[in-house]
Amino acid sequence: MNLQAFENLELIPELLKTIKALEERLQKFTPPLVTKKEVAKFLGVTPRTLNNYISNGYLKESYHFKRKNDKILVFIEDAIIEFRDKRDKGMVK
Repeated sequence: MNLQAFENLELIPELLKTIKALEERLQKFTPPLVTKKEVAKFLGVTPRTLNNYISNGYLKESYHFKRKNDKILVFIEDAIIEFRDKRDKGMVK
């Protein structure tokens, strides 16, 4: 390695701080995606349409949501965001 490579390594801790700060800011703008009502609002649909997404297999158990006590749905935020992005691009029918 040359000297330039070692100088760049010193930047890593500062970059990690910046990334963490940006992630914290982003969380302030991302709505919570915990309840069916919140997820439906985030997707721009009604809770009934959200139920249809689940019934028709557009939202898949263990990927988009998990069941707690066989009744309560716990949504997986990253998967819901991914679903919305794919749906908005026409990749989900």
